[in-house]
Amino acid sequence: MMKTQLNRRTFLKATSAGLALAGAAPSFAAPKLQPEPLSLDIRPRRKALVCIMLDGGNDSFNMLVPTSPAHYQDYQQSRSNLALARDTLLPLAGYQDSQGRRFGLHPSMPEVQQLFQRRQLAFVANVAPMIEPVSQATLSDGSARLPLGLLSHADQFRHWQTSRPDQRINAGWFGYFADALQPGRSEQQIPMNISLAGSNIMQNGVQSSHYSITDKGSVGLVVNEEKNPLNDALLDSFETLLNSPQRNDPFRQTWLAQLREAQAQHASFRQATEQQAVPGYFSDTPLSQQLRKVAQSIKAASALGTPQQTFFLRYIGWDHHDELLNNHAAMLRVLSQALGEFQQALDSMGLSDQVITFTGSDFGRTLTSNGNGTDHGWGGNTLVMGSAVKGGKVFGDYPSLALQNNPLNMGDGVLIPTTSTDQLYAELAHWFGVPRTQLGALFPNLSRFEAGKLTGLLQG
Repeated sequence: MMKTQLNRRTFLKATSAGLALAGAAPSFAAPKLQPEPLSLDIRPRRKALVCIMLDGGNDSFNMLVPTSPAHYQDYQQSRSNLALARDTLLPLAGYQDSQGRRFGLHPSMPEVQQLFQRRQLAFVANVAPMIEPVSQATLSDGSARLPLGLLSHADQFRHWQTSRPDQRINAGWFGYFADALQPGRSEQQIPMNISLAGSNIMQNGVQSSHYSITDKGSVGLVVNEEKNPLNDALLDSFETLLNSPQRNDPFRQTWLAQLREAQAQHASFRQATEQQAVPGYFSDTPLSQQLRKVAQSIKAASALGTPQQTFFLRYIGWDHHDELLNNHAAMLRVLSQALGEFQQALDSMGLSDQVITFTGSDFGRTLTSNGNGTDHGWGGNTLVMGSAVKGGKVFGDYPSLALQNNPLNMGDGVLIPTTSTDQLYAELAHWFGVPRTQLGALFPNLSRFEAGKLTGLLQG
């Protein structure tokens, strides 16, 4: 094993990330590019992908922790005052990886523990956006091709949505699905990509966009919600405006066209979903309530005319430079409850084999403590959930958490990832209906990574 490790300060000075963290944009920053259209031949099927972005950078090495004695000792030494006590971790019984490691979960995640034990949830270890495989040697000699804005929130959040970290484009892989599956969508038809986080890149295609809702559902003209004389008069005025001649005013034409489309879609969405009951209990947190609305929208897929759907959610607040232990515990509790409730509802509705839920996050965190929290890293752990997941396993290569003699340590416990988002997303996209022969077009850097590394993660 290599005995040297890069000094993080030296690394940052040698990359655009160093400039970004210092507040200055590098002069060679890549411009935002117009996305190129793709021709995907997606096999139609009733399936849904649900992406939950843990916005800010989840400290995922305190989420999934090695518990076998030697590996826990490395974890404890590296994490110092942020290490969780071994006897508080929730054991993932019956599993050990090829290195003989056993694992435990953060004590705030009993629902995730149960899903793992029921083989409905798996972890993917040390994953992040990458252009190509990276090593300490290629970092040291300057030949490594690194993601634009590495360690920058804005850039890494974008890369998780596009999986093209050598570019800054405004289209994501969910958006390319909609380009292929809804090329001639009418203004009344609901887009197959539904966002509970407002505008996002992941669901933008070259020609398509997403439909935004809230945890209360679709939002339309407020006066439609309550009938009374004043609202009736306002509604009459609104209808007159919508149907008025557009003349030769391009701004008015565009505004009215968008308003008509939004109101037509609102009426369609509300009609399709309002009678769809979702079984089970959902906690009174924004994430749980958003997932309840996702479950309702999936149940209404046929009525919406969108048998294939994607959903995008953001759970914000994971940038724990300070007060990590308390804040992380509270947020993991919310996440675990929401995932358990959502999967239970899907099971009860007989939809669990048609839906895969997965998490992403800007980046992993440093293994080292900054005193009371952790700083921006690179590789981290994520989870994939659903009955189509071959759960009860940790896929990929869980890294050594030692600081010394660790060939993945870039310095201060920033870990070089060993699995790319391309490899994870390729399995999800193939499950969704993209032929394997077209995955390289969807993820142009995929061929640079080990083929089939995550084969076996999904079934069907």
